[in-house]
Amino acid sequence: MKKTIVILFVFLALAGAAFAVTVKDPYNLEVKTLYSAPDETSNVIFKVPIEVRLLDVSADANWGKVKIAFNLGPLGYTYVGWVKIPVGEILASRMEKVAKAPAPQPEEQ
Repeated sequence: MKKTIVILFVFLALAGAAFAVTVKDPYNLEVKTLYSAPDETSNVIFKVPIEVRLLDVSADANWGKVKIAFNLGPLGYTYVGWVKIPVGEILASRMEKVAKAPAPQPEEQ
């Protein structure tokens, strides 16, 4: 019980930094389940008890607009803000490595 309260307090502190606004949901991708590997058939690690949605992605794909919503008793809280996840930088780095790798040569028979 103490662990749950601490996790909730930390989450509320982080979520409190975001601004509560009403937004349109262009992507509306919901995050509810965390898996042990990047495969839906892998083990479920945690089911998220709150609403977490990806609303938008920046042009460089390094920032994502996220909506976090939850209820504590009769009170409902919704926070929308931007989170930095450098997906664009990671993908660009991988593409550079692929471009620098020598192309496979066809085998001669």
